[in-house]
Amino acid sequence: AAAKSCRLTERDILGPFYRFGAPFQTKLAGPNETGERLILTGTVYSSDCRSRLPNALIEVWQANKAGLYDTDKPGNFTERVDFQLRGMMLTDPQGNYEFETIMPGRYPIPPNLPGLEKYAGLTRPAHIHFRVSESLHVPLTTQLYFKDDPYIAKDPWASRKPSLAISLKQGGKFLHGAFDL
Repeated sequence: AAAKSCRLTERDILGPFYRFGAPFQTKLAGPNETGERLILTGTVYSSDCRSRLPNALIEVWQANKAGLYDTDKPGNFTERVDFQLRGMMLTDPQGNYEFETIMPGRYPIPPNLPGLEKYAGLTRPAHIHFRVSESLHVPLTTQLYFKDDPYIAKDPWASRKPSLAISLKQGGKFLHGAFDL
């Protein structure tokens, strides 16, 4: 019965703004970063949906409030600039993670983006990218979306994966969300 109810996290595109080498940090947004503050928590599980994965490496990256990434060079994984709204972290001994950031902004897909030309101008819903690696598992690349975002319906990736959209709750000065992988 448990195997039948086990639903693996759906894969999603890496996107053109991935950069390797983000710093190990769980506070992605600095004090001067504008935007609604957001705390995301979750647990990383094995493919049986029960076994928690300690020390899994989680990479996260996102756009700022204005919908801009810290690079405007898609596919340039090694450019030497500061990392903004990016981080890596390890899950704790129980497979849990938590990080603080801001709500990402929406943005139109730039024109002439290799492989995505037909989507030029389409507005992406707010999202956060995740890449999860663990030594005994195939890495997972996915995106987290937010329920009730009006741009999900027309997005060619988010619209087909409703399980990747979470609800948020206000708690003090932070929005809070949970996303298990």
